[in-house]
Amino acid sequence: MVAHGADVAPATVAAALRSLAARRLQREPIAYILGEREFWGLPFKVTPAVLVPRPDSETVIEAALSLLTDRNRAWRLLDLGVGSGCLLLTLLKELPEARGIGFEISPEALDVARMNASSLGVEERTALLVGDWQQPDWEDQVEGAFDLVVSNPPYIESAEIPRLMPEVAHFEPRQALDGGPDGLAAYRVIAAAGRRLLVPGGHLLVEVGQGQAPEIADIFASAGLVPLPSWKDLGGVERVVAARH
Repeated sequence: MVAHGADVAPATVAAALRSLAARRLQREPIAYILGEREFWGLPFKVTPAVLVPRPDSETVIEAALSLLTDRNRAWRLLDLGVGSGCLLLTLLKELPEARGIGFEISPEALDVARMNASSLGVEERTALLVGDWQQPDWEDQVEGAFDLVVSNPPYIESAEIPRLMPEVAHFEPRQALDGGPDGLAAYRVIAAAGRRLLVPGGHLLVEVGQGQAPEIADIFASAGLVPLPSWKDLGGVERVVAARH
């Protein structure tokens, strides 16, 4: 617009812009319209099958790298609810000898993660599994134990979802948002499996909603894990709760 603002736009460009603008006016997220979102400086393909990667989630990466200080060790990683793959695949880019498993209930989301693993060049170190952590013995599918388990699980209270901004409530996948009546259902499942999933001394890192950190730390402690100090995001919110086996 700065360089060519006085030029007449070709008809095809004007039509394309009107089409894109119409979608945005319906409050569709920009990331879905463009089909891509940057995370940790990396390009991630996104579709309505996955949550849009957010800067808040980069706090998980910061926390993980502060714990896994040996960048050249062959760490074994697990991402529960892998979605677009932004957490797992970013860590695999940062840890060149690590290998990871992404566990996800949605086959459509796994298709997105698979595309991202390929475009980022980490597909040979990535295994993507479809599964439901609400099913009994789901942990057996991922063949623990892991040095690090990360997750950005659903943590919105069910009744609050209709009151979220339209970009989220109307477009992002509900199963990736809905944390049950109190928003903590997924954390209880993860905590119950924590000791089976982790090697002794291994770490669990989860993204949490505003104000949830103390209660989730208590859930982890009750499951026999050792809570660690939480990490705050750039807004000062306790965004990542950590625990050690």
